[in-house]
Formats: sequence, structure tokens, C-alpha cells
Amino acid sequence: MAKMVFDSNNDNPHPKEESQIGPNKRKETKGLIRNRLICCFLLISLAPIMLIGFLAYNNSRSAIMKKITQYSQAELVQTVANIQSKLAEFENTSVGLFINKGFNSTLAVLTGTQDENQFLHAKREVESYFKEYMISNQDIFGFMFICDPDLERSVVITKDYYDDFMELIKSFKDHNGYRNISAAGGGIVWSSAIKINRSHFVLLGRQLKDIASGESLGVLAIIVDEEKIDQLINLNIYNRLYISLAETESYSLVINNEGEIVSTPFKEDIGKNFSSIIKETKPLDEIFSLVSNRDYGSEINQGSFITEVNDRQTLVTFKTIGSKVGIGGKSGWHLLSLAPTAYLYADVRKFGVTTLFLGVICAVIAVLGSFYVSSLIDKHTK
Repeated sequence: MAKMVFDSNNDNPHPKEESQIGPNKRKETKGLIRNRLICCFLLISLAPIMLIGFLAYNNSRSAIMKKITQYSQAELVQTVANIQSKLAEFENTSVGLFINKGFNSTLAVLTGTQDENQFLHAKREVESYFKEYMISNQDIFGFMFICDPDLERSVVITKDYYDDFMELIKSFKDHNGYRNISAAGGGIVWSSAIKINRSHFVLLGRQLKDIASGESLGVLAIIVDEEKIDQLINLNIYNRLYISLAETESYSLVINNEGEIVSTPFKEDIGKNFSSIIKETKPLDEIFSLVSNRDYGSEINQGSFITEVNDRQTLVTFKTIGSKVGIGGKSGWHLLSLAPTAYLYADVRKFGVTTLFLGVICAVIAVLGSFYVSSLIDKHTK
């Protein structure tokens, strides 16, 4: 049996056992206190910051998206108004020629006479009409009168690419623009984009008939450089001194009722179906079902949604472009504004990173503080 040893100066009958076990227990207790202090300091310092940061980040994202959507819609309304005013200039030119009796009579001679001199004289008069309108409106790239069925009697006046447009006349019947013009019965129709050389053009076309006989004379087309449309819808891009499309975050484009891209800063996309770059197209289905120009002011012809554009999450806002002069509209255009959400949330993301950085600093301070307090407790318990 183990003998019990008593110390005359100590009433504790187990001094040796305490001397062996006591320090280990004290060490474990100190470690437990230190760990609890660290956890407590971390919880007290980090929890409020992370909670506030999380709530602020999410609320900021929602608020920013709401504000940007409202701003984008308001900006689209103004941009559409600018486009309508510009298109109205071209449409009014077409209307002016359409109702001009002198021009109509000259075309009747041009298409019907068998006399060579009369034909040449009529052709010069038609050219003078075209040149006069091109002087008064510098944004008109040119005019075409496509004589049907005798294409040799057609007249073309352009600022450039004369031979290319003469070649276009020969194959124009195969173009969907010609079919739309024929179906419009004299109404104004905007064609899809046509590539000539390295440039793209859109045609404002309408069928003309002889006022006297009512017989078809051919198709009158006003040629507009696609760049004029692009500069209107992307004014914020082209107003910058240095333009780099590779760095362009947000931009706008125009599509027609067939879903073809008519105008965009990225010229390689012109003529493609918009579904080739936009993943989700269902929200736009309703705007393609318009039956009259009067529907263009309806609420269903504008809206917004988030989808992937060129594999990037993007906010898409859209609005239909109506005819300001109230004529045509059978080949309507629609304006789409694209803004990547990464671009929209850039400032919010900075806020999130700042909050995280502050959280890390607070965590370091909390750990150091807990070690300091535990060391003080250590000194007092020795």
C-alpha cells in the first residue's frame, strides 16, 4: 500500500499528486480560455461587419439594378425619339417624291418612252431630283430607282460604290427587301442591312405607280449608310476621343421583325439573327407580333430582362422604334441596349472587397486582442 506523506506546514494530504497534475490542468484551462476569448472576440468584431456588409451588398445590387433599368428605359425612350426624327427625314423625302406630280410624270416617260433622246432627258431630270435632295440632306448616301421589268432603265445616284449598286439592282428581286416592298403596296419599308464592299447600307423603299394609269413604274429606294444609325444609337461610344470596341462594355443594336441585326458597332454581327449572340430571346417574342404601327406605343413593346450575351450575363433593355410620320411600319425596327452585369456591379463589388478587407483587419485585431487579454489573465492566475 502506498504511504501517505504529510507536510507539517500544509494541511493538504496530497501535495505530490497536486504538483504532478495541477500544471497540466492549468495549461488546459488557459488554452480553453484563450480559445474562447479568440472566438468571442472574432464573433463580436466580425459578425456585425459581415452582416451589415452582406445586407448592404445585396440591397445595393438590387437597388442598382432597379435604378439602371429605369435609367436605361428612359435613355432608350430618348434614343428612339432621336432615331425616329432621323428616319422621319428620310421618310419625308420619300413622301415628297411620291406625291410630286412632276417627278411621277418624268418616271412615266423614263419607263415608257421608246425615243432615246426622251429617255436620256428623263433620266437626267430624275438624277437632278435625286441630287437636289442629297444636297438638302447630307445623311442620304444615294437614291435608286429600280425600273421593273426593264432594269436597264434604272437610275442610280450615290456618293460612292456606283458600280456595286448597279450590280445590286440586277439581283434585288431576290432580296427580302424587294418582297417586303412589293407586299407593302406603296407603303414605306425599311430593308435589312445590305453589304456593299466593306460597308453596310439600309434601303428605305416603296413601290411607285403611274398617277395617270395606275400601272407600276418600279421601286424608289433611298440609300442610308448603316453608320448613321449606329452613331445615333451609340452616341455615348462615339463621343469619346479614343474609341476601342474591344473595351466597350455596353452598347446598343437594332434588329428588325425577322430578328436580323440591322445596326451595331460590331459590324461582323450585321445580318446575323440576334439569337446567335443572345441566349434567351423569349421575352422579345411579343414585339415581333405587331400588326400595326399604332401598337408601337404599347407597354408590351418595351421591357428588360437578364440573359447571356456572348457568354456574359447581361441586362437587356428593349423598345420598339415606330414610324414618326405614321406611314409603313410593316418592317419595324427594335432597339436593344446591352449592359454586362459585371460592368453594372463593378462599384458594388469594390464595396464588397472593401468590407472583406475590413473584416480581415478586424479579425487580426480580434486575435491579437484575445492573446493580450489571455496573457493578462495568465499573469493574475500564477
